Amino acid sequence: MNEHLDLSVRHRSLLGTTMAYREAGDEAAPVALFLHGNPTSSYIWRNIIPLVAPVARCVAPDLIGFGASGKPDIAYRFADHVRYLDALIAELGITSAYLVAQDWGTALAFHLAARRPDFVRGLAFMEFIHPMPDWADFDPNHGAREQTFRKFRTPGEGESLILDANAFIERVLPGGILRQLEDEEMTAYRAPFLTPETRRPTLALPRELPISGEPADVWDLVEKAHAALAASTYPKLLFVGAPGALVSPAFAREFAGTLHHCAVVPLGGGLHFLQEDHPEAIGRSVAGWIAGIEACATPSTRRAACSDASAARRCSLREQESMMSDVSITYCRPYGYEKRAKEAAAALRARLAIDAKLVPGRGGIFEVKVGDKTVSKRAKGHFPGAAEVVATVAAAR
Repeated sequence: MNEHLDLSVRHRSLLGTTMAYREAGDEAAPVALFLHGNPTSSYIWRNIIPLVAPVARCVAPDLIGFGASGKPDIAYRFADHVRYLDALIAELGITSAYLVAQDWGTALAFHLAARRPDFVRGLAFMEFIHPMPDWADFDPNHGAREQTFRKFRTPGEGESLILDANAFIERVLPGGILRQLEDEEMTAYRAPFLTPETRRPTLALPRELPISGEPADVWDLVEKAHAALAASTYPKLLFVGAPGALVSPAFAREFAGTLHHCAVVPLGGGLHFLQEDHPEAIGRSVAGWIAGIEACATPSTRRAACSDASAARRCSLREQESMMSDVSITYCRPYGYEKRAKEAAAALRARLAIDAKLVPGRGGIFEVKVGDKTVSKRAKGHFPGAAEVVATVAAAR
């Protein structure tokens, strides 16, 4: 990770207020647009952007009302976030991007992709918003999460919990992360929401969740965006934690099966804010994924064949498929590594539809290769598990 990368917050004036964002990477590189959810900000991508910046111009906005962005007198409904994000994209001159999104950031990404399919070079997403016909789709066990969010959506009760008690920062955020946030991290997350008035954006979004057809306008927008997502052919990368919150591993596999060109990357243990528990796996996977897609347009001999965006995507997908057909796992038989190799191969087949070659070796070796490139191997004190193998192979695409 580049510890010297400047990730300081920048500002742009638009629509009568200001939008904040962080930016890193070569301005000539393809854009990776990072979209956060509730109640976070671009800060949640702080440990991921440095890993992606070597291959992309990384832009991470603070949604209106969040982070260091302005807090105008608006309702902070989904349509408001669409309007302000569109304005920032135009202000920054972004004409195409890889979308990297979580939580409400995914709803914005899906909606943007539905309206502007040529804008999207690829989509990496996790813990995504989707139309939920019943509360059981939000919380299958009808447990504390459902009870809490029903209260958030109840007039008076939601105001008491979120505006007065700051529940999204003090309860929902730490409750969606496996590790314990450091004091300075909690201070950074609290900073935009120090008074009840500044917390209004965090109250608005749980009331926008499309559950049982309500709110009707948001339900309609999200449903149409998902229909467009299912028909789209740009590359996709779906990260999932176990057990997850909105998205379980089983649901992720099922959902990915309804999409074109979507690989599932299991991260291991995780709840809702996966960026806090697995920044390195996410960052390296996104960087390798972008590099693989962009490889098609790099040599001059291929540039002419990929002169338009759709042709470039088709070319990159063919190239990835060719490369991904040559995955091998070399293992040392006498030390019981064969079982681990078979488990990793089974995970690659189930998650990425890849049949890896198992190659017996010697000398305590356990090494995973994509073509001639070693992407994962045993080292002193570390043995890559099946989930890590899947993530590193996906990152090599």
